[in-house]
Amino acid sequence: MKNLLYALISLVMLFLGLQQITMTGDHMQTVFLMSWLCLAIFVIGGNFAHYLYKPKKAEYNQQSVIDRNRQRKRQRQTAR
Repeated sequence: MKNLLYALISLVMLFLGLQQITMTGDHMQTVFLMSWLCLAIFVIGGNFAHYLYKPKKAEYNQQSVIDRNRQRKRQRQTAR
């Protein structure tokens, strides 16, 4: 949930910043602007990707661990 919040904050900051940025200027200013925009897009994309592809939390309780260990033991015995 934290990464989604970071991505949304980054989007708002990018939106507000783009209103103040001018593309007119010398070559170095344009290169600097484009590099920062690229970095901002990577940050936003990374936060969204982490939010979308994070592993789900497994529910562990003692009985499920015991059952899983029994199943593994049976699989090893039948493989022999």
